[in-house]
Amino acid sequence: MNAHGALEMFSIRRFGRLLLRELAHGYRGLLIAMATVAGGVIVISAIGALAASAGGAPAGTVSGDGYFGLFQNILFLGGFIVTSLAFREVWQNGSGIAYLRLPGSLFEKFVVKLLMTAVAFAAGTLVFMSAAAAASEALDRLLFGVGHGFFNPFTPAVLQAVVRYIVLQSFFLLGSIWFRKLAFVKTVLWIVVFGIAIAIVSGIALRIGLASHFALGPGHGMRLGGWAFDLNGAGLRELFKPGARGSQGAMAFKIAAEALFIALAPASWMAGYFRLGEAEV
Repeated sequence: MNAHGALEMFSIRRFGRLLLRELAHGYRGLLIAMATVAGGVIVISAIGALAASAGGAPAGTVSGDGYFGLFQNILFLGGFIVTSLAFREVWQNGSGIAYLRLPGSLFEKFVVKLLMTAVAFAAGTLVFMSAAAAASEALDRLLFGVGHGFFNPFTPAVLQAVVRYIVLQSFFLLGSIWFRKLAFVKTVLWIVVFGIAIAIVSGIALRIGLASHFALGPGHGMRLGGWAFDLNGAGLRELFKPGARGSQGAMAFKIAAEALFIALAPASWMAGYFRLGEAEV
């Protein structure tokens, strides 16, 4: 691609204008949603702190996960809903034509939506949750003397949640442009179907690659042991311990599964980009 072709595909000025348009069109609803969610966080936290205090918890007690559970709910559920609405105007009469005729290439329009619903939403949720949790925690300790711990946005668990969100979010971004109506519901349905198919294929792969751990004999039954099936006297989780019999094959399977999971994000983005091109035509 020559320089002229690259300029037609991506221009900083056009991209910036599209980005500002997204911010201008959605900031009122965003502020209302943030205020509502922040109020919910404070109320839920206060109820928990009140219950702990009434139950005789001594002053200074810290219980809970530091708002990590609330963070995940906001990130995943909120992010998926927002993402499923990203391209809704494309299929609306009147506004769809107006949007597609906006100055900017197809690539610029798609990347703006991607950045706003993936990177910006994840980063914004981290900042928002840190501030909301700090205010809620300070209020709980002041009123009840107990708290849930401050939210730390830099823990490995939080960063892993963000990575998982960006991958899963790609499915809803694809659904927002693929489905004309009920994009969120239809995307969830297809994820369930796809997940069942992946589970079947993974089970067959495990059965073939780790056959010895599935072999049943005298005294060895099949039972649900903890988080995984306990087959042949040992749980499958034991396979992932260094030095365990079959651990190399298990780790290779785990790495391949994680690589496939991450690769689904760019595949979904590419499919969404071409689907947007079909809508433009």
